[in-house]
Amino acid sequence: MFRMTSAPLHPPERAVLFADLAGSTQLYERVGDSTAFELVDRCLQTMRTEVESKNGRVVKHTGDGLMAVFPEADRAADASVRMQQVVRELPLSAGQKLAIRIGFHFGPVVESGGDVFGETVNIAARLVELASPGRAITSADTVRHLAVDWQPLLHAIPARALRGVSRPISLFELVCEGAGDVTVVQTVNFEPEDEPELRLYLGTQTAVLDAENPSIRIGRDPTAQLRVSDTRASRQHAVIELRGDKFVLVDRSSNGTFVAIEGEKEFMLSREEVVLRGRGHIALGGPCPGNPNTITFVCV
Repeated sequence: MFRMTSAPLHPPERAVLFADLAGSTQLYERVGDSTAFELVDRCLQTMRTEVESKNGRVVKHTGDGLMAVFPEADRAADASVRMQQVVRELPLSAGQKLAIRIGFHFGPVVESGGDVFGETVNIAARLVELASPGRAITSADTVRHLAVDWQPLLHAIPARALRGVSRPISLFELVCEGAGDVTVVQTVNFEPEDEPELRLYLGTQTAVLDAENPSIRIGRDPTAQLRVSDTRASRQHAVIELRGDKFVLVDRSSNGTFVAIEGEKEFMLSREEVVLRGRGHIALGGPCPGNPNTITFVCV
């Protein structure tokens, strides 16, 4: 007779970590499939080695990244720092430098068939989406399980409501640069002075991005939150999202997104992303000068 098994009354606690190679799509376009595959594979093997050296286990590969579990939060933090360092130190190949983003969270998990499931996994998967290349993001719940030695290397960032998670999550960014050298450790102000805010202006349209409204879709589609009536713009042209304390513009278009940050030369994004800073202009599908559909942005 078939019998269903129930989840354990007290599920084990694990640190779940997701690491993702940034810009892999553009890498394949720039250097070709064969060279890009070798670069990505070398990066993943290096990351796996660091996971295993910290008593972690790679559960599976997630596209151009991986998911791993650790018995303790400290080991996940150790692996995060080491993975960032070794990937940063990989030699250039075909003129390309690689970078990864990491998110990890500690909590109860359900283990089955070598995989792990549950809210802890979901939160870790959302945290890696918030991390910038070369950075690691974790939760306040995880920080409480870290040894006190980690505290100077943790920066508080605004809490976020994560997709698929019912409660806002308080977040921290783990400093990975130079973390292996205790002489660089210094006191950190855990409270951000101001919550980040981005203001967008397009004709009579205005939008404000902040911790409560962390993303916006831009394009010709009627459902876009900032709609641009220009045939050069794609229907789902670009997204701006708050990651940590930074606003990141992500191009998803056919004709590219042009960005002119005040005091800098205009450049074009093509299936790429950039951190917006200060103030400037954004144009979809064509340069900013003379474009009647130019969006003005101001980072407050």
